[in-house]
Order: sequence, then structure tokens, then C-alpha cells
Amino acid sequence: MFIGLFTGICLTIAILFIKLYKNITLFSFKTLAFGVDFFLIFFYSIYYFHPNVTVRLIDGKLQYLLNTGIGVLAILVYGLLILFINDTFPMISNAFNFFIAFVGVSVAVPFTIGLLSPVIQVFIKSFTFNGDLVLSQNHMLSLFFKYMIFVVITLPVWRYRISKLEEI
Repeated sequence: MFIGLFTGICLTIAILFIKLYKNITLFSFKTLAFGVDFFLIFFYSIYYFHPNVTVRLIDGKLQYLLNTGIGVLAILVYGLLILFINDTFPMISNAFNFFIAFVGVSVAVPFTIGLLSPVIQVFIKSFTFNGDLVLSQNHMLSLFFKYMIFVVITLPVWRYRISKLEEI
């Protein structure tokens, strides 16, 4: 009787752990796939604005507040520019959003595999992940397969981005 109860509790804990880990991984994947361009705009606007303007205008910790404001302003301008390009030049918008989705997926897939590697190592002891997908012994063939997988994953992400832009 107690063995069945113990087994049930262990299975419940294992299922909850797997669901939690899956949700964390999927959230990370979606964040990287959809938020890479916004993060890069935020980061580089602060990176270039801080040493050239902020340091000369303000002293102390108020610099960081100004940097954050500039980063948020850059994201808003970028978002409005994407909407303008989507309304005015839909073909350019499709190509640009496909490129951005491809960059996001090419960052998110290795990150997701890196998050999943401890779970994979439980089942496959010899599994090691160094941050790059090696799918063949031939380097060029491996690159070709890797980018084809990224393109296949990028298509639904790109379609989702375009559908969200058309809703606005």
C-alpha cells in the first residue's frame, strides 16, 4: 500500500518538474525568438548613448535612469518604425521580419538546447553541448542542416510576427 502511494507521489513530483522545466524552456525560447530585436535596440542605444551623451550631461546615478529612458524611447521609435514599414512597404516588412525572426531563432534554439542539456544527460550520459549544433562530420553539410532547421523553425515565428503586425 505504501509503495503505491510512494510511487504515485514520486510520479507526480516528476511530472510537475518536467512541466515546470518545459514551461521555463518554452518561455525562454519565445522571449528570445520574439524579443531579440527589442533587446538589441535597447542595449545598443544605451551602449552608444551613455559614453557620448549621458556622461557629459549628468553626473552620478541619474545617468542610469536617463540611459533606461533612452533605451525605452529607442524601443518605442523602433516599434513605430516597424509599424510604418509594415503599412507602407509590406514586401520590405516581410523580408525584414523574416530576418529578425531568423536571428531570434538562431539565438533561441542553442539557448533552449543548453537549458535542456541537463535533462538530456540524464538519459544519454555521453551527451555534451558546447553551444553549437553539430549535425554531420562535414562542416559545410552541418551548417547547411543547421540553417535549414532554423529556417523551418523561423517560418511559424515569422508568420506569428506578421499576423500580430497586421492586427495592429
